[in-house]
Amino acid sequence: MTNFPCKLIKVDGKLALETYQELKQRTDIIPVILGDSDDVESNMEVIAYVEASFPQLLQQAEAIDAQEWFIKRQAQDPEYYDTAEEAEEWQEVEPACDITVHLDILTGEAKPEVYIALVPVVKSWMIPAFLKTGGWNDCPNPEEHTAIFKYWDAKYGISVAGISSDVIELEVKNPPTTQEQALLLATEQFIYCPDIVYQGTQTIAALAATLLNGKVWFFWWD
Repeated sequence: MTNFPCKLIKVDGKLALETYQELKQRTDIIPVILGDSDDVESNMEVIAYVEASFPQLLQQAEAIDAQEWFIKRQAQDPEYYDTAEEAEEWQEVEPACDITVHLDILTGEAKPEVYIALVPVVKSWMIPAFLKTGGWNDCPNPEEHTAIFKYWDAKYGISVAGISSDVIELEVKNPPTTQEQALLLATEQFIYCPDIVYQGTQTIAALAATLLNGKVWFFWWD
């Protein structure tokens, strides 16, 4: 772990959330839960692959208009990114409010050991650029994550809570409070991460129901 670009601390998985919340009080770093050692290794592989520096990625992100990005990405494959939904598909569900990146996906139990990165940035939306997150499979590139997170932060007050080998989780201060707002956000999230619908909620309306007053957003790329 010595080559990781920022300091890591290792904790018992059962204490990961408590430690994370304590670290959020610091002003010199922003904590991000990475998962276990395998997740850290996966992050390091991605970091090694991206040649652009943190300042360069921030600059590239500034050139991206997030709303235009959603439109262009959908236009690349309109059938795949079909967002047509019937209003009656809405269903009431409990909002998503729990961070899960520290848990074993099969058992739901806390992993024995979990690493938390102490990322030296001033804004949480900068974290994908610092950790060079993305670029595998259908996952957006680091500068795209950064631009989208900055856009969502301005609208909803997001912060990056976790980045594992294939999952990103965001905490949300100001989630959507109406079905209309939730459906608009769900459409953006589907274009950003189709797997959360195609291999998760099955419909955009079902995703929107979890976003209504939801305090945590979950993204997963197969």
